[in-house]
Amino acid sequence: MKKNYKNFEVAYYPEHEMVLWRIKTTGIPNFSLEGLKEFKLFYEDLYMMFSDKKYPLKYIVSASSHDDVYNMGGDLPYFYKNIQTKNKKRLLEYANLCFEAIYNIHNSFSLPVLSIALVEGNAYGGGFECAMAHDIILAKDSAKFCLPENKFNLFPGMGAYSFLCRKINLTSAIEILYSGNVYDAKNLEQKGLINTTFNKKSGFKALTDYIEKNSFNFMYNHYKCLKRVFPLQKKELFDITNMWVDACMDMEKDSLRRMELIINAQLRKAL
Repeated sequence: MKKNYKNFEVAYYPEHEMVLWRIKTTGIPNFSLEGLKEFKLFYEDLYMMFSDKKYPLKYIVSASSHDDVYNMGGDLPYFYKNIQTKNKKRLLEYANLCFEAIYNIHNSFSLPVLSIALVEGNAYGGGFECAMAHDIILAKDSAKFCLPENKFNLFPGMGAYSFLCRKINLTSAIEILYSGNVYDAKNLEQKGLINTTFNKKSGFKALTDYIEKNSFNFMYNHYKCLKRVFPLQKKELFDITNMWVDACMDMEKDSLRRMELIINAQLRKAL
């Protein structure tokens, strides 16, 4: 794929029958409104190019152009501004773009392929939810994962409940949702959420090794069966994101202050 995107780097590897898209941002590496709008165009372009099977495709892989960060999740400065001004309409727009993006990843971009998250850096909040939306997660040993929303009295509203409660046992799912703890990749591999971890080798090498060792036909049909047994309807994601927007509108000053502290910490790391 030769098209240039502002918020993504996209490459097609015909020898691996794979598209690799990397999240590319400036400042805080998160999901901006602009990035989510462009992701919708990326989805449409991808479907247009590969739906007729002219080009062979088996895998769609997400990664990051940031060495130490997969994605920090939602755009907290954007949330903070619109919560303060009670601009529910703009938060709903953002939330709807999020759940559409998450559903398209979960649905493998409406193509007969496997989706893989290649997580080489930290995945927090919506970044963690994005990774969970994929069929398969490959993660570097040093990567950290967290759902920090309860630190400012919110809950993860962009897929965490839907994916955790389908992928692992309920006790572990609730622990991750409720605790706000930071988990390393090995810990989540033991819980069954991450498929494989890697250490010294490059992420791309770990990815291609995984693809070569595993039968596509088996894996594709395996995950297709899981989605049939544990179906996820768009309306479920839609309903939860709307609950999240309502919860944002009910946030109190102390909670907003905690959000502001996290925003300031993110900004310092981005400098």
